[in-house]
Amino acid sequence: MATDAQRSQATGQTDDLLRTVDEEELKPVHVWPRLVSVELIGALVMTLLLSIMAIFVRAPFYRMADPELTPNPSKAPWYFLGLQELLLHMHPALAGVIVPGAVLVLLGAIPYIDRSKKGTGIWFYSKKGVPITIFSAIYTTIWNLGLIFVDEWLPAGDSAGIAPWLKMHGFSDAFAEIFVPIVFMTFIPFSLWVIVRRRWQADIRECMIAMYTFFLASFFVLTIIGTAFRGEGMALVWPWEIPYPPHGKE
Repeated sequence: MATDAQRSQATGQTDDLLRTVDEEELKPVHVWPRLVSVELIGALVMTLLLSIMAIFVRAPFYRMADPELTPNPSKAPWYFLGLQELLLHMHPALAGVIVPGAVLVLLGAIPYIDRSKKGTGIWFYSKKGVPITIFSAIYTTIWNLGLIFVDEWLPAGDSAGIAPWLKMHGFSDAFAEIFVPIVFMTFIPFSLWVIVRRRWQADIRECMIAMYTFFLASFFVLTIIGTAFRGEGMALVWPWEIPYPPHGKE
């Protein structure tokens, strides 16, 4: 059976790949030793670095936990801080269950949406891949930061935020906390898809690069904001304004 590269040569079409792919590179390889050996070396190197760090860097032990004194802010582990950030902007069921579940399903669906073997294993796939990635990251970051700032400082009576502002004007809780966030979370990747298709005449693989960049950029922005820019009461503050937890054995 002819490969995509052979078909392109037969029809006189030129591929826009970042580099040419030899037929030898398209042959399957065994997980052992090609992959497992690299992963083993990586694990050993990381274990060595962590061991050296543990010897020379003192771990900051906080004082004994007090059930009557909850830290403020009380944050989740860093890898969940993106979800904790989402909890500030929408209904808890949407932020904690539906959105993570939908993300996992969509990530798992990528191989079924992009079924082409053309350019497999090439970083950024084509010459359009890098500019598409850069644009997608900037576009997503601007949207995320803009919505976070608006939801933090939009005046709404005694409160602030998009949902309180909508409720103040008579909209229901479901509309403000569920429908509006879903609209934004749908519009941003959809508009990105449309822009990439029209601006770069992107194929499915390049659109998938844009969608995955949207996911990564959103994850990084939400995690960084939740980690370094949320202080007492989960308000937006500069990192150096966040009080450091007390140390010692008290």
